[in-house]
Amino acid sequence: MTDFSRINTFLEAFISDDKGEMQNIYLDAKERGIPVVRKNTKELLKLLILIAKPVKVLEVGTAVGYSALFMKGIIEENGFKPDIVTLELDEDRANEAETNFERNDKEGCIKLLRGDAYKLMQEMDSNEYGCFDMIFIDAAKAQYTNYMKEAVRLSHKGTIIVMDNIFLDGEIFESHFLVEKRDRTVHDKMRSFLDEIKSDERLETVILSVGDGMAVSVVK
Repeated sequence: MTDFSRINTFLEAFISDDKGEMQNIYLDAKERGIPVVRKNTKELLKLLILIAKPVKVLEVGTAVGYSALFMKGIIEENGFKPDIVTLELDEDRANEAETNFERNDKEGCIKLLRGDAYKLMQEMDSNEYGCFDMIFIDAAKAQYTNYMKEAVRLSHKGTIIVMDNIFLDGEIFESHFLVEKRDRTVHDKMRSFLDEIKSDERLETVILSVGDGMAVSVVK
């Protein structure tokens, strides 16, 4: 049986580390156990941005702001001024993200909204925010179906919707009864969510074994 952790370690050896402040943010978050995008995930995000050239981006789950800043940098490499909205519930992480944005987003390209991501998305008026070119979802896994419903509403034809950590650290591969009882609800909801997005005729979706699993949908 293939050891996928060895494959990931091998592939990550080809990925260059961040430099300067971005490296400090990334390493500090990793050391403290704060979720940040994995190296392979970053590579796919970068490729999608370079190909699709999004400008307006919605991020569901800010954490300390690393991924928003990462996407901002790639969009700027494409020659565009980013317009990023990012959502975070945890006050401590939101405060830290604001500090990181103040230091690394002098142009004010990133807007942080605080609160429950699903409620914030429901309240988003497309007349105010417009439709997003890319939506990156990396928040509460049990809410992915709800996030996706609003993400499609806030999209236009060709919008790319990226969902991270769909493998739940490998638990998604186990049967319902082999998962710890406390994790079964998330497990079942994620399996149901993956079935839904693969059968949703509004979307073209691929499920990828990148990082902890990613689903990438394009709105038709």
